Formats: sequence, structure tokens, C-alpha cells
Amino acid sequence: MRTILQYSLTITLALAIFGSHQIQSQTKTTSADASKKPATVSKLDTLTKGMTKVEGLWTVYHNDQKLLVNLKSSQLNKNYIILTSIARGVSSGMVLGGMSWGFGDDILWSFRKVGEKIHVLRKNVRFKAKSGSPEADAVKLAYSDSVLYSLPILTSTSGGSLVDMSRIFMSDDQGIGKSLGGFRFATDRSTWAKVKAYPKNVELQVAAVYTGSRSLVTVADSRGVQVNVHYSISELPSNGYKPRAADDRVGYFMTVHKDFSNKDDDEHFTRNINRWNLQKADPTAKLSPPKEPIIFYLEKTIPIRLRPYIRAGIEEWNKAFEKIGFSNAIEVRQQRTDDDWDPEDIRYNTFRWITAEAGFAMGPSRVNPLTGQILDADIIFDASFLRYWKHDYETFTEDDVAQLITGRPSRKSLPFTQQDLHSHTPGNQCQYCRGMQHEMSFSAAILMAQGKATDSGNPPDEFIHQGLKEVVMHEVGHTLGLRHNFKASTWKPLAGIDDPIKGASEGTVASVMDYSPANIVPKGTKQGLYFSQTIGPYDYWAIEYGYKAITGSEKTELNKIAARCTEPGLDYATDEDTRSSDSDPLTNRFDLGKDPMNFVERRMKLSSGLLPTVLERSVKKGQGYQRARQAFGMLFSEYWRSAFFVCRFPGGVYVHRDHKGDKNERAPFKVVEPEKQRRAMKILAATAFASPTYDPNLLNHLAATRWSHWGMRSYSRLDYPIHEFVGMMQGQILAQVLDPTTLARMQDNELKISADADAYTLAEHIKTVVDTIFSEWSIPEKPGQYTARKPFISSFRRNLQRTTLKRLATLITSSRSGPEDARTLSRMHLTELRGRIQTVLAKQDLKLDDYSKAHLLDSSERIKAILEAKVELRSID
Repeated sequence: MRTILQYSLTITLALAIFGSHQIQSQTKTTSADASKKPATVSKLDTLTKGMTKVEGLWTVYHNDQKLLVNLKSSQLNKNYIILTSIARGVSSGMVLGGMSWGFGDDILWSFRKVGEKIHVLRKNVRFKAKSGSPEADAVKLAYSDSVLYSLPILTSTSGGSLVDMSRIFMSDDQGIGKSLGGFRFATDRSTWAKVKAYPKNVELQVAAVYTGSRSLVTVADSRGVQVNVHYSISELPSNGYKPRAADDRVGYFMTVHKDFSNKDDDEHFTRNINRWNLQKADPTAKLSPPKEPIIFYLEKTIPIRLRPYIRAGIEEWNKAFEKIGFSNAIEVRQQRTDDDWDPEDIRYNTFRWITAEAGFAMGPSRVNPLTGQILDADIIFDASFLRYWKHDYETFTEDDVAQLITGRPSRKSLPFTQQDLHSHTPGNQCQYCRGMQHEMSFSAAILMAQGKATDSGNPPDEFIHQGLKEVVMHEVGHTLGLRHNFKASTWKPLAGIDDPIKGASEGTVASVMDYSPANIVPKGTKQGLYFSQTIGPYDYWAIEYGYKAITGSEKTELNKIAARCTEPGLDYATDEDTRSSDSDPLTNRFDLGKDPMNFVERRMKLSSGLLPTVLERSVKKGQGYQRARQAFGMLFSEYWRSAFFVCRFPGGVYVHRDHKGDKNERAPFKVVEPEKQRRAMKILAATAFASPTYDPNLLNHLAATRWSHWGMRSYSRLDYPIHEFVGMMQGQILAQVLDPTTLARMQDNELKISADADAYTLAEHIKTVVDTIFSEWSIPEKPGQYTARKPFISSFRRNLQRTTLKRLATLITSSRSGPEDARTLSRMHLTELRGRIQTVLAKQDLKLDDYSKAHLLDSSERIKAILEAKVELRSID
């Protein structure tokens, strides 16, 4: 029994020992297995696996086509300003590298958590009221923000939410494809070009691809157009900036709200100027540097030889700031070769040099839409500004003529988005540099004739450098918040502008915010400055209004400053004052002098005086004759553009912005002196309405450029269509002098002058037009025999008379063609003209050529049809 018991105990002990060993072994194995098993992977890690992480204002994860953002809870319900620009364009339309997008419509977003989603709201910043007031509750009920996107929360993170923002930026919500002419965003081919995050901003750049059927000459294939779209996102700063009220006597861009707590304005509008937050480092010092200067970085793409003049143009504005107590308010720094910052980065104000073949420069600024504080500015300068000989001058389209005469493209030639731009946001797109190309071309021809150009036909260096500096000063003015001032060129008479000593010390125009033409004096007169080289009295005044530190009552001090508007050189008129329907003949683009008609006569004389020598001066041995066509076209266009300045005087009204109580205040309107209106019509009679004469040999040498490939204009005719081009120009002038608004204003003007004073009346005007244009429709003092080669009425005059009959027909038959008196007067004159035709045709000793006889017979029938036509009557309801 003992043996069996001992055996059993032995077995039990062995099993116990073995079992214990086995358990220990199993425990060790389990522990080892646990150490090899991966830790639990978070959903955040799973969703962002393989993506690049960027940390800054936001924590961003991205790959080629996706963008995930980890929004912290503290970042919800905050305002972010979203700024869009074109980092790389296609040199077509408005899609140009460096262009700010959105046409001045600065956007505020905020993010709000709604359940398991993040809503992206665009803030409605236009309407507001003082917090806690009854009006504030009313505003909340009446106006709301827009919910643009609803982004599902992919996962909750430590103190935040991960959302996919790809759909926001990988889209054509900005309308860039639409602006190109019906292109759509290609999601499958668009990628991220740059994703950068900084402590205060996020910079995103989409290598966007658009596809469409419209051919773009600047891209290889319209099925895959690449545009780099840059988005700059930053928290709206809260830095104690104090807005400054706008005044209609001083020209600033504005940030406008409807503040229902504002009882000072009948419509509750609050208008603040756009300006930088410039504060003195030492407020007690008479002259102090600013706490934060405005710093411009010159991009390394700028040609080295031109950098000094660009720098000088930027720094010129320091003179205005010094006058109000700021030293070195503006600094200029040169980008180094090894600098890798992005010009689109909101932290840098840049001067960018691009080659878009668009002929423009602009100075857009980015503004806090709640306060008007300028946050960032970039000056963009197209290098084609310096190219003077242009293929465009070889032919003229309707759009060319509209651009030349009115300074704007014909409305129907603009894409929809640009039509809207020109209608609703005047002044946001500066066209100065485009016009300066024409000035460069015209000046090159004049200076060549005067022996001042280079052998290759280029203007002297001083001309180029002066023009460049003047345009730079202009664009910097925009970045400081200033709008155009198209009255500044009428500050001085031509003799004062020509004065080289006074021009150097005080400038030639009252403001560089005008579009100023090159001042080229006639041969034999000492040449002064070609372009103003310093800011003028208006510029000093405007900077004082916008930036002067004010310690007392700001409202009182600002009104005191603005009340100086009646002083010489401080008149202000801007973009919306220069439409052809606007009344003030002193408000133009590219006119010059206190009396623009003197400038017109000088320009027209310079232009026509060069035509006889165009052939010998413009074409060198071995060159093609297209240079002669370009030179002729440029002189031809300048002649007619000058004439348009004159035709704004008949029916004109001077406009002033004076307020009641201003020293030497003027009435808001003053009818243009009758003698000036009559003088204008005499100038037009002798120039625009006269029959021009051109050397046949010259016309036969106006050859077209014989290259047929992309980038060149096509021709309906290779020979020069002189009648067509003269007809287009005369048509523009005639449209202005018989414009319904001009005629209606002319009739109203008769009541704005005392009854015993001289007046240029509507009746006198229509009679003057008819007598001037149809002067041949009378029996000549010495009747004789005329031939087709020497006609009684020249071909140019026949065309002008036909065009005029069409205009008069519209006055008679259309109810929207002007005042009724204009209709009845036109009917009376047409009846008389028909009688005069019959008298001329019946004259026995007057042997008419076939052209003139046929023209008179046809005109008689046209007049008969006009007089018998049904008249469209206005509805009285």
C-alpha cells in the first residue's frame, strides 16, 4: 500500500511540477505575444495614413488630391478672411499670374459644428447694428449668413474635428473656368501644388485643370488648361484698428456697411476708407517712424536696370507721409535669389513683374471687410508695357475703337463676369498701363520725327524711366487705398506743364492717380518732363485725410481737411465720372491741361503733321512696310482719341463735390461756357467732320504683317481700308454729339442759366451739326463741272452724311432717343435738307459727278422714308 501511495504521490508531484512549468511557459508565451501585437490604431492615423502633415494655424494633412483639416474646437465660430489669387495664369482674360481674384469682394468664413458635421458659413458683413440694441435683434431676424458647405466630421480628435475640405478648393466655385469662357473644373486631373501653414495663416495652391472647347492661343490644348489658384486663409486680426470715415470730396476705396444703429445717415450707411493701420512709434514726436512700416518686396524677376526707378516710384509716397509726421512709412526691400517665400503669402507686399502680354499694371489690396483695414497689397506689372510697336495698330476692330475712345472695351466683347465687373465695381481694375502702351507708341513716333529716338525707333531712356516711375507711383497709390482722380490733369495750363523747373519741383499734374498722357512739346519748344515725377497737391491732401494722426474730435478734423477741396489742384472725379454719358468735359482719361481743347489741338497737329513723313521715318532699309502701317495706325488713332475729348464740351456741365460751408464753395453743377461749346463744335467741324486727305503713295505702302500663325491678327483685307476706319471713328464722335443724354442735358441747361444770359441751346446745336455735316447740300458760290475724280461731295463726307441721316432717323422715330424737341427739330431740318437737295439737283449750271448725284438722290429717298416712318410713342403709364 505504501509503495502504491508513494507512486501515486510521485505521479501527482510530477504532474504538479510539470503543470506548473507548463503554466509558466504559457504565461511567458502570452506575454511575448502581447509585446508583438501592434497597439490600437486611432481613426485619425488610419484616415491620414500616407498623407503629409503640415502644422500651423490649422493642422493639415494632404496628398495629391485630398486635403484633411483638423479644426480645433477653439477655432470654431471665429472669422477667417479668405483671399484668392492666380499664382500661375494663362495670359487670357482676367486669368493672369499675380491677379487677385474676386474683384475686391473680400470674403469672411467661419466654421460651426452642427451635429456630426461642420458647416462653412460665409458671413454677411453688410448689415449690422450695435450689440445689445433692439436694432441688433432686428438685423438677426432680417439678414443671415450663407451656408456654403456641410462637411461630415470624419473623426473627433483631441479637442477638435477632422474634416475633408477637398471639395471646397478642388472645384470651380470661384468661377475661374467660367471667366475663361465656359471651361469646367477637371477634378480627376487637379492636384495640390503647395500646402503651407504658418502660425497666423494657411497658404493653399491648387494646380487646377480646366477643360473646354474654346481655343486659347496661350495654352497648348484647351482640353487641359492648367491654372494655379492660390488661397490665403488667415484669422481676422484684432489689433485695435480704428476705422476712419469716408468723405465724398476725397477719393478712397471704401468698406461700406448698413449699420441700423447709425442715426447720422438717412439710409444707415457707414462708409469707411480702406487704409493701412499706420501708427507712430512715438505719438508725441513731430516726426516718428511707424510702429509697423508698409514694406514692399521687389520680386527678383524685375529687370535689374529698372529696379532703381521702381524703387523711386514706391518711395516717392514717403514725402506725403513725412508731411503728416511719419518718417520712412514705406520701405522697399529687394528679394534675394535664395529667398523662397511665396509672393501670394499674405505676410508679404510685393511688386511683381510678369510677362502676360496683357499690357497692364495694377495695385490691388486686400481688406478686412469689417473695418476697411488694408492687410496685404501686391503690385503687378506687365512687361509688355515697354513694347511700343504693336501689331494691333495695323487694323481696328469695334472693340479697339471703344477701348481707344472711351477707355473701356465694348460691353458685348466682355465675358459675363467682366461685364458685371465693369458695371458694379468701378475703379477696381486699373487700365492705366494699357493706355500707357499707346502713349509709348505715339511718343516713339513723335520723338523719332524730332530726332530724339534711338536708331531702332525707341524713345530715349529718360522717357522710359519717367513713364515707368509715374505708373509705379500710380499703382502704389491704389495700394494705399486711393481711387483714380481724373480731374488732376486739369490743374495747370499747358504752359505751366511745359515748364521744366516747376514740373520737377511740384509735378505736372495734381495727382498721379490720373491717367496722364506723355507731354511732348512741339518742335522748337523746350521739352520739360514727359511724365510727372513726383506726387501732386491732391496726393498730399488725400494722404493727410486718410493717415494723419488725430488727437481731438476726428469728425471735426476730417471735415476741416476735406473742406479744402475748393483749393487749386484738389478737385476730385473718378471712374464713374468718365463715362461718355457723364457731363464734365474736364474728367477724362489721358487728357492734359486746364483747357483740354488746347491739348487736343496740339495732339492733333502733332499727329497729322507726322503723316507725310511716316514712310521715310518708320521703315529702315531691309525692313518690311508693316512698320509704316503700325506707325500710321498709331497716329491715326491718337488723332481720333483726341477729338473725343472735344465732343464732351457741347451740352457739358462742370461737376464739383463741395459741401455747404466750404471756403469759396461752388455750386455742384455749372453749365459749360457757351463760347467753349461753340469752340468745340468748330474744332470738330475742322477736324473730325472734315474730309481728310492722305498721300496715295503712303496708303499704298501700308502693308500688313505677312505672318499667319497663332498670336497674330487675321485680316479681312490686306490693303488698308481707310474709309472703313475713318467711318468707325466718325461714328463714335457723331454718337456722342447726338447722344440722347447729351441732348437732354443740353435742353435742361437752358434753364440753368439766367434768362438774359447767353446760352448754347439744343436748337443751335442741332442746326450746327446739320449745317456742318451737310454744308455741300447748297448751291456753291461758283457752280461748275465735277467729275468722279473731283467730286462735288467727297467719299468721306458722303459716308459721314449717310451715318448722320441714320442718327437723325433714330432721333425722329425712336421714343428713347432724347427729348421730343430734338425729334421735332430733326424732322424740321430733314425737311429743309430734302428741299435743298431738290434745289441743287435742279441747278442747270451745276454739273454734278455721278457719285454726288447718286448720293443726293439716294439721300432724298432716305429722308422721305424717315419722314414717313411711324413714330414710336412713349407709353404714359
